[in-house]
Amino acid sequence: MGIIVKSFERPDQKFVNEFAGIGVATIHESLGKENTSVMDPSIKPLKEGMKLLGPALTVDCFHGDNLTLHIAMTLSNPGDILVVDAHKSLGAMFGGQMTFQARQQGIGGLVVDGSVRDSEEIRASGFPCFARFVSPIGTAKNTIGSVNVPIQCGGVVVKPGDLVVGDDDGVVVVPRREIREVIEKARKRLEKEAKDREQFKLGKTSMDLNPYFQKVLSESGVKQVKSLEEAV
Repeated sequence: MGIIVKSFERPDQKFVNEFAGIGVATIHESLGKENTSVMDPSIKPLKEGMKLLGPALTVDCFHGDNLTLHIAMTLSNPGDILVVDAHKSLGAMFGGQMTFQARQQGIGGLVVDGSVRDSEEIRASGFPCFARFVSPIGTAKNTIGSVNVPIQCGGVVVKPGDLVVGDDDGVVVVPRREIREVIEKARKRLEKEAKDREQFKLGKTSMDLNPYFQKVLSESGVKQVKSLEEAV
C-alpha cells in the first residue's frame, strides 16, 4: 500500500539560487567522483538547453499507471521538480495536458525514469522535461503509489527536498543536508578552473599545473621515447 506525504522540508531558496549557472559536471565533481548521485545517462532532456534546478518532490508510480503523479502535482509548490520513479514504464507518465497544468502551477520541471509523450508540445512549451523514453502509449489511472517518500530514479536514491540539477550533461541530485558544503566546493572548483585558463593563455598545460599528473607518469614505468623507431 502506498503512502502520500503532503509536505516536506525544502532547502532554503537562497542556497538553491546559488547553484544557478553551475553545470551538472561541476556539481558532480564537488560531490566526489565516488558519489552515486548522477542519474543514468539514458535520462535526457527532451530539448537541448533545458535546465532543472529545484527541490525534489518525489513520486513512486505503479508501472503503467500515472494517477499518483496527478495527485503529486496537487501537493507541489512553485519551483518544485517532480522526480518520478515510473519503473521504466513505456506508458507515458506525462504529456501535453499535464505540461500545461504544470506551467500554470509554476512547477520547475520533471524527471521521469520512464516515458513521456506529446514531446513536440513539451519542447515548444519550454517546460524542463527529462525522461528515459518518449512513447505515445497511454497509462492507466487505477493504482495509487507513494508521494514524498525516498525513491530511486535513474539509479539514484532521491529524498523529498533534495536538490535536483539538470542540463545537457544529465541530472545530478544533491542531498539536502549537503547543499551548503557542495556549493562551497563548486565555487572553489570554478575559481581554480578560471585561474588555470589564465595559465593556459600563457602557454602552460594541464600537466604543468597538476604535479600529481606528472608524478603518476614518472612512477608508471611507461617508456618515453623521442620517436616510434626508438620504442622497437
